Amino acid sequence: MLFCYYQETHLEQWINAKYRSSGLLDAEQHDIERIAEAFDIELIYADCPSFSDNEERVIFLNKHTHDVMARVIFFHELCHVLRHAGDQRVMPSLFKDAQEAEADQFVLYAAVPFYMFEKLPIPDQRSEAIPFIAEVFHIPLELAEQRLDQIQRRVLHGSLMAAAQEAERRQKETVVKWSPETQRILSQLEKQLWEKG
Repeated sequence: MLFCYYQETHLEQWINAKYRSSGLLDAEQHDIERIAEAFDIELIYADCPSFSDNEERVIFLNKHTHDVMARVIFFHELCHVLRHAGDQRVMPSLFKDAQEAEADQFVLYAAVPFYMFEKLPIPDQRSEAIPFIAEVFHIPLELAEQRLDQIQRRVLHGSLMAAAQEAERRQKETVVKWSPETQRILSQLEKQLWEKG
């Protein structure tokens, strides 16, 4: 895959900058306790439903939740703590829906940061790549597939844009590069048309 064509979103750039500045550089360092500590967020495992409090900067995870699903929930709640304000129980539904949509996008970027992903030896076969990504980042297969599809779409889009720009550049070159004989004929034709008015 030609990762040089991948374009990060602003949200993704923000997450990656936060991770890197906190010393989270590769998949081995990408555990939720370390991430919570890097962002000065208290992570509490309790016998209650998972939720977060953005004002107190705390995430509660149900201690009975499987590790893989706990990571997904953690990243979702991390978005609320880091990027959102207000109590969703009392906010307008459209505002709440916007926060939830951003948190869902955040999960993709936070669970599988591109700068970590691109360093890995991702198998060429999709049937091998998805379980590989899921295992390395400790996420469900569905999330690994969703992120792989997103990355592949962005790489394809970037490569198509680059190809279109190159084709446009070449077209401009061919239009500008007339042979001396062609230039002489065009000048003569232009002179004749000018004389006829």
